[in-house]
This record gives sequence, structure tokens and C-alpha cells, in this order.
Amino acid sequence: MVIKLLILLAILLISVAIGGPIATCMGFTAVSATLLWLGPKYLLTLGTVVYKSAISTDNMLIPMFVLMAELITRGGIAEDIYYVLAKLLRKVRAGLAMATILACTVFAALCGSSPATAATIGVISYKEMVKRGYRPDFAIGCPAGGGTLGVMIPPSITLIMYGSLTGTSIVKLLMAGLLPGLMLAALMCVMCVVRASINPTLVGAPARHKRLVGSNLSSELSAPEADCYEEEFNTTFWQDIVKAGPAILLIAILLVCMYTGVATAQECAGIGVVVSFILVVLKGKLTRELIENAAVRTIRVSSAMILILAASACLTNVISRIGVASAMAEVIGTWEVNRWIIMGAMIVLWFFLGCIMNVTAMISLTIPFVFAPLTALGFDPIWLGILSKI
Repeated sequence: MVIKLLILLAILLISVAIGGPIATCMGFTAVSATLLWLGPKYLLTLGTVVYKSAISTDNMLIPMFVLMAELITRGGIAEDIYYVLAKLLRKVRAGLAMATILACTVFAALCGSSPATAATIGVISYKEMVKRGYRPDFAIGCPAGGGTLGVMIPPSITLIMYGSLTGTSIVKLLMAGLLPGLMLAALMCVMCVVRASINPTLVGAPARHKRLVGSNLSSELSAPEADCYEEEFNTTFWQDIVKAGPAILLIAILLVCMYTGVATAQECAGIGVVVSFILVVLKGKLTRELIENAAVRTIRVSSAMILILAASACLTNVISRIGVASAMAEVIGTWEVNRWIIMGAMIVLWFFLGCIMNVTAMISLTIPFVFAPLTALGFDPIWLGILSKI
């Protein structure tokens, strides 16, 4: 079994190293293993596995949540969220940095995608932060860090993929990801304040903070600098409610539906798409170009993710058929090593893999090999899913 495992890993890693798409690499590995140890007749079984994986009802969540994210991104809703949060926190040291993190948190709860969250909020926040004296590297780091919340806070597309791969309840996974995601967001906000206190130049020097809390420093600043520090927030409280209220209401509806069991995950996704479409219409942003771009982007992203799921299902099936998964579970179970040491080693592996690939690829490549052994050691599948995303 050790030889089979090493051959499987060699084929997979070489395929990835030469630059092959993740789905292609996993599919090629599954086909190679089938020809080596199961015989050509089992290739028909792989076709059945691909078909069943592709038509799974769980896959309905992916295109709907992706479409919801596209509508929200292109409909200007992210700008409204960022504006309101920046206004609320404008008198706090590192207020724009905190507003960026919180905007990422809110947007992650609307789209479920880390790249979309970081890109959308980053485009808005970077210009505003630099304009107000924030150091460029700090202005980039805030949305980059906050964007990672998209893999944790529901509706996380990565958690949906994990649930599809392992047969774990997707609703329970999404519910379990909320609290850790909010805790991470709070820690990021605290870190922004701490770093700004230690090194005020990150947020535009101490003069900016004094000005925002009421000190008259306009005479100490040149005209361009004074203009740089001016905060252009001229809306009323009710106007702010109109700007950010609908997005917050959508998040509340989705969370309440999931936590109370009023709607299934698929129904929540459908509700999200409908409400997002209505919000875009009410904002007057609905155009033919927006619909076409959102639809094309949804098809491309969803197709790629479903193909990755199908390829990963093939690899999982082959690993199970040739006995590698069960053998790994038995071998690890006989080790006289504390299970937390094994988990620590797994976390280190995920850490290094996360440096060279995105979380979707990392989970798709590792879960088929490690899920059975880790659950055999007594780790809860839902807890494991959340930990693998952190």
C-alpha cells in the first residue's frame, strides 16, 4: 500500500508541477491508478462517478452563490457597504483599515468567495486609504487579509465543495463557519489598531488622528495635505440606512433561514440570487451588459469548480477501491503517537500548500487522501472542515 500511495502522490505532484489544471491533474491520476491496479474495464466506473458528481443537487449551490456574488459585485453594493463603515469608523485610529476588514466580512457573507471579496473591496479601499495617508503596503494588506474571510463565513463556496467531497452536511458546515469567521475578523481589527498604535506612520502619521478627533491642524498642513485628510461624508443617518440596509437584511435573511431550518441550502441560495437581483434593479444598475458579464462569469467559475469536484470524486473513488484510504487509516491507527501531533503535521502541510496554491485546489488535492485517516482518529468531519479553511 505504501508503494501505491507513493506512486499516486508522484503522479499527482508531477502533474501539478508541470502546470496542469487541478481538475486535469486529479483526473489523470485517477485514470492512471485505474489502469495500473484495477484494469481498463473500471474506466467505465469513473465515467459513472463523474456523472453522478456533476448532477449532484449540492452542486446547485455553486452557480447560484457565484451569480449572487457577481450581481452584488457589479451592482455597486460593495461601495455602499464600505462607505457606511468608513463613515462610522472615521474617528477611530486605523478606522479605514477596520472598515476594510469589516467590509470584507460583510461582503464575504454575501458572496462566499475569497478572491471576489479581496478584489472587490480592495479596489475600493486602496484608493481611499492611500488618499488619506495610509502606507500603500498596509492599504494592500488589509483587503488581502480580510478577503480570506470568504472561505469561512457563510455562504462559503469552499465549504460547499468540502461538503460535497466528504458527504458532510453543507448546512452544518456553513453554520459552523460563522463564529470562527467573525472571531478572525475581530482579531484582524484589533491587530490593525495595535499596529497603528505602535507605528502611526502606517495610517498617515499622528496628525491625521488628531485632526479627526477635533484638533485644529489645518494650519499645520499644506493645502494638498489638508485636502488629503478631508473626509467627504455628507450623507444623513437615514441615507446610510438606505445604502447599507438592504445588504445587511439579505445577510440576516440567509443566516436566519439556515439556522432555523426554514429553508434548505439550495433554497437559501435561490433566495440570495432573487434578492440580489432586486437590489441591483432598485439601485438602477441593471443593464444588459451587467447581466451578460455576470452570466458568463458564473458559467466559467461554476464549470471549473464542478469539474474539480468531479475529478476529486474520481480520485477519492479510486483511492478507496485500491484500498489506500483504509490502509492509511489502519496504519495511522496503530501508531503510538498522540493524534494531535498528526493533526499538527497536517496543519503544517496545509500551511505550506496554502503558500503556493489557492484553498480550493489545496483542499481538493489533500482531502481524498487524509479525510478517512483523520476521521478514523476521532476528528469530527465538520470541525475538520472548518480547521482546514483557517
